[in-house]
Amino acid sequence: MWNSHESVYKIIKPSEAYHAFTPPQSAKELRDRKVDEITLRLKQTMRLKAAATFGRPLGSFRPSARNFLRKHSKEPQILYGAVQLRCTKHEKRKPDLPKERPTYGKVKMMDYIKTNAEQMIHSSPNRSKCPKKPKRYALRRGFATVPTYLASRMRTLTNQNNKDNLEQQAADCGHKGTRKLDEKERITLMNNLKLKWADMNARYQRMSVVLDIESKKRRKERYEENLSQLERDIALLSRSVILVSDSVPAKVQKALTQ
Repeated sequence: MWNSHESVYKIIKPSEAYHAFTPPQSAKELRDRKVDEITLRLKQTMRLKAAATFGRPLGSFRPSARNFLRKHSKEPQILYGAVQLRCTKHEKRKPDLPKERPTYGKVKMMDYIKTNAEQMIHSSPNRSKCPKKPKRYALRRGFATVPTYLASRMRTLTNQNNKDNLEQQAADCGHKGTRKLDEKERITLMNNLKLKWADMNARYQRMSVVLDIESKKRRKERYEENLSQLERDIALLSRSVILVSDSVPAKVQKALTQ
């Protein structure tokens, strides 16, 4: 069968769908609706609380004769001839027109030349755009003085040079059979002496205050002597340059042989 795309029905325009106009709700309607929702929610909560333990009472499941589906109850309600309410919440209101009648032809008698002269006489000159007088650099604060950072740098260099000179003098000293103590060895010895001093001081602090026995007196004197000797040794090792003899001294060797 022959099929043509042309038809009479294409010339006829389809009818426009009618959209029902629903006016915006007023503040009172919104408030009443919210109150109804809150009331319904409270009633449901109270009903559930009443049936929270033993179930709902007998007869509550019986259908009501009044709550039944009515005809056209779910269809949208169309209000014909309703006036659209305009929202004027965000509109800025203009001021009212003046009620007094304006006067026309009023002339202001004013001597502008005299007024301008009085303003110029009583006004102060504006010197912001005037060229400023240059300041002399020799009159500034801190002129012809050494800056702080240069003075600090010079002190650091002087201290470093003095330290290097002392080390060089110690290295070039004419003492035969001596050597300079290594820095790592010096720090290790000093740390060991400090640990020994802390251990002995703890023992000394744990002694009893009452010295009623001769042995306690001798032990206290021995602790005090050892502590003072350790403090002297730590002070000696705290120096920057320490010379150590390669050979064992005669007194130490004699004490070792005995």
